[in-house]
Amino acid sequence: MVFPARPQPNIRVLVPREHGTWGLLLFPLISGAIVGHYASPNTSLKAALWFLVTALSAFLIYQPLESLLGFSLIKARSQRQQRVATISVIALAVMATAGVLELFNLHRGAVLVIGLAALGCFGVRILLGSSRRMRVPRQLIGALGLSSAAAGAYYAATGQIAWTGILLWLASWLFAVGQIEYVHLCISTAQVKLRRQKLQNSITVCWLHLLMIATCVTAACIGFGPPLLAIAFVPSIIRLSVWLARPWRPLGVHILGASELLQGLLFNILLVGAFLVRFKVL
Repeated sequence: MVFPARPQPNIRVLVPREHGTWGLLLFPLISGAIVGHYASPNTSLKAALWFLVTALSAFLIYQPLESLLGFSLIKARSQRQQRVATISVIALAVMATAGVLELFNLHRGAVLVIGLAALGCFGVRILLGSSRRMRVPRQLIGALGLSSAAAGAYYAATGQIAWTGILLWLASWLFAVGQIEYVHLCISTAQVKLRRQKLQNSITVCWLHLLMIATCVTAACIGFGPPLLAIAFVPSIIRLSVWLARPWRPLGVHILGASELLQGLLFNILLVGAFLVRFKVL
């Protein structure tokens, strides 16, 4: 007997299936808006809120559009799902267009530069295909596009594309790179019980985390970044060290996801704090 396949709920077609991407978008966006608020005396809360609407609309349009075009693993198969996805794409496109027009009205037209950079990242991500071998590069490029929300929110708040906004973008992306590599390390070594073998498998990720710290210290020494910027990356080093030192235990995917969400929150709090100390707000 052949039973009909259980239909997928419509929400799976509309909501991004990689739920960690919410943190990769919202945390940098909020951080950029907060730093921008204290960086300039003439900040615009209205422009920042319109950028939030625009960024969320552009973010949410990606999953249903990818499903309709057949690039996603989750496809709109039934006519109802295709109709829901189409309506969602149209509604989100209208909201994003309205947000861009309002930002132009608020003299924030250069937001298109950041938007095109993010769009280019997602275009490259699609061109890389859906093979498992390209999964990590696709995630890294996607994270580069999502973390651009830091620079966009900073610009929307201040009206200036300054080095501070670019630095927020780069710092957020570097942290996302460390997160992605760490999560894949935990998954790929889930059955490794010997500590020596864990260390051998994690050499590249360890060097990556040390390189992030060294980059932040160098940026602070030459005056491009706040002196306390490197502190934002210290919890990532501690997390990796604890993982290497603790005995083997079964991998809890949901626990790993929740802990990485908290790591992202902690990083952005420390990142904002580093800039506020530089601006002598704290």
